[in-house]
Amino acid sequence: MKKSASLKLNRVLSAVLFALGIAVLAVFILFAIAPDAIAPYNPKLSFDTFLEPSAEHILGTNNLGYDILSELIHASRTTLTVGLLSALVCTFIGTIAGVVAGCAKGLTGEILNGFINFFIIIPMLPLAIVIGAYLSGGALDTVLTISLIGWCGTARAVKAKTEKVKNSPYIRLMRGLGFSRMRILFRHVLPNVLDVAAARYITSVASCILLESTLGFLGVGAAGSMSWGVMINYAYKFGGLARGAYNWLLAPGVCIMLLELAFHFISRFIEDRLSAVRDGRSKKASGGAIGADGYAVAGENSKG
Repeated sequence: MKKSASLKLNRVLSAVLFALGIAVLAVFILFAIAPDAIAPYNPKLSFDTFLEPSAEHILGTNNLGYDILSELIHASRTTLTVGLLSALVCTFIGTIAGVVAGCAKGLTGEILNGFINFFIIIPMLPLAIVIGAYLSGGALDTVLTISLIGWCGTARAVKAKTEKVKNSPYIRLMRGLGFSRMRILFRHVLPNVLDVAAARYITSVASCILLESTLGFLGVGAAGSMSWGVMINYAYKFGGLARGAYNWLLAPGVCIMLLELAFHFISRFIEDRLSAVRDGRSKKASGGAIGADGYAVAGENSKG
């Protein structure tokens, strides 16, 4: 009874946090889509420098007299775009690498597994700094930098799920019936690992945004494009800390934190729902039928 009540409470709390995460994410997406309509001023319109927060300038102005709130709203476009695109590329590469590594046998499988593990053990930030230093530093270069090093976590998760699906009873039966390896891979293995890939994508967006902001703060991020990380870099470099202009320094940091929390709440909700679906499938298939591990046959039975 207590366990049931606890599960119900956790589900309600997860749903509330999911709604909160969606609301926060929607606000930042609106900022990114229509910054000119939302921002109170043009981000390049100059006022007096280092103005305190007021009704006219909610977050004050920076060393050039630019309105910090307007700059913050416009910077959300670069941060979100780089994060979403980087995560998409990372998820695509990681899913392909994970499925291939999970299905490969013998020496090929060992090499692919070693390649994934090699990238996992390499410290991500130092490698990103080295790669970013050799590129021109534009937004697309930042996406490339993050994508080259951020795919391995997804690959490991997808590889683990692929190995479980590959060894399930209905996959072994299909191999015994003579179905081709490619048919099994694309019709049955790949669709059954997409839930893991989707959950990893949400998590990857948060990681990519955090890495992009770190690179921007260190000066190897999206040069020529204003992002939240670049704003923190400018605040630190051009007197924000020395003058006590914490409104300039902390505002982008708070936005990064809120966006990270939003994606965390969303990813936890999706993972909980996917876990509940898998548990439901396992219970329904407990009689020993094909797919007893909780995986769908993806319509093969109806088509022969």
